[in-house]
Amino acid sequence: MFKRTIMFCCAVSFILIGAASNSFAQDTPKYEPPAIQQEGGWNLILVPDPQAYTRYSRNQGIYDLMTTWIAENAEKLNVKGVVCVGDMVESNNLQQGDGKFANQTSKQMWECTAGAFARLNGICPCFVATGNHDYGPFIYPDGNHYGTRSSLNRETQFSQYFPIDGNPANKGVLFETFENAYGVKTLENAAYQIEGTEGQRVVIVVLEFAPRDETLAWAKSVFERPENADAFGIVVTHSYMRPYTANCERDPAESYGLNKEGGNAGQAIWEKLVYPTANIRMVLCGHHSTADNMDGCTGFRVDKNAADKTVSQLLCDMQAMGGGWEGNGGDGWLQILEFSKDMKTVKLRTFSPLFAISPTTQEHAWWHNERQEFEFSIE
Repeated sequence: MFKRTIMFCCAVSFILIGAASNSFAQDTPKYEPPAIQQEGGWNLILVPDPQAYTRYSRNQGIYDLMTTWIAENAEKLNVKGVVCVGDMVESNNLQQGDGKFANQTSKQMWECTAGAFARLNGICPCFVATGNHDYGPFIYPDGNHYGTRSSLNRETQFSQYFPIDGNPANKGVLFETFENAYGVKTLENAAYQIEGTEGQRVVIVVLEFAPRDETLAWAKSVFERPENADAFGIVVTHSYMRPYTANCERDPAESYGLNKEGGNAGQAIWEKLVYPTANIRMVLCGHHSTADNMDGCTGFRVDKNAADKTVSQLLCDMQAMGGGWEGNGGDGWLQILEFSKDMKTVKLRTFSPLFAISPTTQEHAWWHNERQEFEFSIE
């Protein structure tokens, strides 16, 4: 019996190692831990949609590992902020878990996501967006199918778990909030300021999912203020563009209740806010993911705005990596954006603290691919 047990364990080990190797269509050079790539460089860390880490209690440890890794490496990597592109939970008000599609209630999901980000409190400013799953009631479309009909209205528990004064590291960085649909100022719409290595002003505006016209007008006014005229502007919102597998097209429309009530989709955000605003130079978003296909989870495009300046637009949503929609939540993948000292270039790299934690899997901790590891100009 003992011999058979050893043989079985060995067989499972070979299967797991083989599966891990076969799931990566990439070269695997010797592992090097993340480090600053450019003298004087600084980083933003992108956390993809975490909803699938919260829907199953078994996945929460990966989420905690990701934010713990950021906290432990923030000083070393000169991290000036952590961006999360929304869908903080799977469902805003699910009262009872469904064993097949979620074993957590919404309360547990919100506690999970808030707890993960609490690991960064006092260490890194956090720029957290809301996604469609963070809004509205939960509905079962039929008697036995898990409902994904989110965003039927703008009710959300977001501000209870991500209050304005919740992260001490945001003090002096957060400089303005805008009213949500109920007239309350929350972090759903928030403006932040950080500085580059040489004191360059960087203004980051986070927008609610399906932003209303008045929200876009507010954001535009923030970027156009005299003190922000020379700032490098970044917009963070949940749904904006599609991944490489859909040619990185900006979303022309969406069918959520909030969109039908006037909430703007990606192309409208571009036309009303990004294109006409001279100093918006980058857009960061999530929302679109494809099961175990990194090209279906990421995207990048560059366009010129009305001032003939380049606008870099990035999509990052790995929630369906690591076993698809009901897998481990995203294999721990993050994206690291390193800005050069002179703010002329960005090095983008895709990294997983989950794979990096063990020598057995470290060779897979970087996604070495021209679409997930590249440099681009932002001057």
